Amino acid sequence: MKTFLKIVLFLVLLAGLCVFAFYKTPAQRSFEKTLSAAVAGDNQAASQVARMYAQGQGTAADGNQAAEWYRKAAADGNMQAAWELAQLYIQGQLVAQDLDEAAVYLQAAARGGVVNAQKELARFYQQGLGGLTTQPGEALYWQIQAANAGDEEAQTTVQDVQLENPQLYEEVTRFIGVLTRAQEGNSQAQLEAGQGLHMGYPLARDDEEAFRWFTQAWQKGDKLPQAAYELSQLYQKGEGTEKDEAKAMELLGTAAQAKNPDAQYMLGTLSYGGNPPNYQDAFAWFSNAAAGGQAQGQYMTGFMLMQGQGTPKSVPLAIRFFHDAAEQNYTAAQYVLGQIYWKGLGVPVNKKEGETWLRRAAENGNNAAQELLNAQ
Repeated sequence: MKTFLKIVLFLVLLAGLCVFAFYKTPAQRSFEKTLSAAVAGDNQAASQVARMYAQGQGTAADGNQAAEWYRKAAADGNMQAAWELAQLYIQGQLVAQDLDEAAVYLQAAARGGVVNAQKELARFYQQGLGGLTTQPGEALYWQIQAANAGDEEAQTTVQDVQLENPQLYEEVTRFIGVLTRAQEGNSQAQLEAGQGLHMGYPLARDDEEAFRWFTQAWQKGDKLPQAAYELSQLYQKGEGTEKDEAKAMELLGTAAQAKNPDAQYMLGTLSYGGNPPNYQDAFAWFSNAAAGGQAQGQYMTGFMLMQGQGTPKSVPLAIRFFHDAAEQNYTAAQYVLGQIYWKGLGVPVNKKEGETWLRRAAENGNNAAQELLNAQ
């Protein structure tokens, strides 16, 4: 009898252990259901699975799994997932801290309209975190985006900048207007947007975006020759696109034929610096650029006239072109013009006129002009 009772008790315990072993809490069942949906391609489920791994809901906390599922959701366009993934890398608790990786997903989420990501990206640009260059203009840009979405903290920050740095505020808000017009299809605004983004002011430099805007300004709407020239330079240097010298030359020639002074000047420099140099072509391109008001073209036209390269020598004509460039605050022309009058190179000596131009050149950072003035 005792043996029988022991057997019964053992079976009861065994049954209890089996039930316990296979019992799943509501949280566990929820996790399995959500995981199944995520595996089947449900984007929202993928994001939720990532949160469950991050918070240990229905499964053991696992930062690597959380990051992997956030990454999948973000790749499918879930910008909230991109923001939460960025947070994982910023906090550095479930995964190793990686601010560079965080910056990638912050940028994606901010562009996707996630307000918290916009404010955090502003902080990254303000402090130069995550491999991003310190850029107050870009920081303000993202604070403005968050402020426009109704975030009170961002609104206060923007107001503070407006009071403390009105010039920066004015330049960034003006450029936001440029971007808005560019998005509406204004070719001139597209060109200006590309130039600002390529230069890196007032927002951070972004060659890929610059390339995109230049392409639109050239291929659509007014088809601005300046945009073709800008594209040629990007193709030549491989900035924002793959390097393609043939494409660069094609665009440069097209822009020059369309009377773009910058393109004409560039073709002039290529002819002048060729092996052997082609002075006649160089002078033709430089003088065309000069006629278009391009200061460097004016200077080089004057220089070649002074030397008699590719054209008959003419000091009076050279001085006229140097004057044109110098009046545009082109420092090299100011220095040369100063020397011409100071030393009487082809003209009567005129110390007063020479000193005027040398001082302007020196004020613009020309050390040779300053040395000449100091030696008097």
